[in-house]
Amino acid sequence: MTSTSAVEFGQDATGDPNAVKVGGASGFLYSGRIVFTAAHVIESTGGLEYWEREGVVYTPGIVKMEGQKRYKAKKVLVVPTYRDRINGDEPRIDDFAIIILQESIPMKNEVVVATFDDINLFIRNKTPVSMVGYGLQNPSQRVNYEWGSFSPMRMTSYIVSNEELKNYYRTNVNIVRTPTTILEYGIPNSREFGSICDGDSGSGFFVEKENVRFYLGTTGQSQAGITNCQSFTRFGIGGGMTGITPTFKFMNLVKQAESIVAEDKQKEFAKAEEIRLAAELKAKQEAEAKAKVEAEAKAKAEADAKAKAALSKKTTITCVKGKISKKVTAVNPKCPTGYKKK
Repeated sequence: MTSTSAVEFGQDATGDPNAVKVGGASGFLYSGRIVFTAAHVIESTGGLEYWEREGVVYTPGIVKMEGQKRYKAKKVLVVPTYRDRINGDEPRIDDFAIIILQESIPMKNEVVVATFDDINLFIRNKTPVSMVGYGLQNPSQRVNYEWGSFSPMRMTSYIVSNEELKNYYRTNVNIVRTPTTILEYGIPNSREFGSICDGDSGSGFFVEKENVRFYLGTTGQSQAGITNCQSFTRFGIGGGMTGITPTFKFMNLVKQAESIVAEDKQKEFAKAEEIRLAAELKAKQEAEAKAKVEAEAKAKAEADAKAKAALSKKTTITCVKGKISKKVTAVNPKCPTGYKKK
């Protein structure tokens, strides 16, 4: 059993819509504000306090973090029954966590959690199962390690039953330490399929159908018989094996996260609506004040115009001097000297 957390022998997956960097490991964008990862990733990269204070993730599928938009974590949920490796029991138990973001990452596809029936169907049909991670990709990167500049890599394998997983351990009893706990399902690793390495922890196994990804479970819970990007190790008989616990077991936690997101969005909508209504009221008041000023200005202009017109209107008077009579027409007519207004 080796201690692992990208994909060795994998395919470049730059631009993948769900693969996100989480600390020094990986995660999977489930919905705009929800990222699935492994509980031990949160634990090993600062813990809950750090993540809820200053933890961030980035746009999915990127190579370099520099210059990329950062999405701040708001809250992290960890399965209450999570247990790290202890007393020689290599697998991590219920190794699943959810990062809830403060704002949404634009989704390019739909993700659903695979059900028990879905997984059984995938096992029977040997449906291709993929994983995209940000871990190491070859032994040389253990010497020249530049975290933050790796492209995501993809492996494509299939999922096996618990019995097949147990058979793998029985077959490889001489080269891998048999775990006390054997997880529910297994994912074969090999040169052909690709193989897990340090840093892939937290990425997710999924089945892709059209524009929907069926999420199976997190990476990094249990590994056996893999090279882990180390030149001095070899695969076990039949390759390596990743053990996983299906995420459908943790749907209560997923629904809790979805409720938190829905409540946040409702509060944000109410706040935005309050701001919108306040802006509309202000605009209305400003428009009414402007209309009042314009109306008063118009009334004054009309009054001034009337006054001016009245002042500029000519009238005619008759002026007399003895028997002589004279008419005078002017704006403000006055009789000539010596004449009197009749």
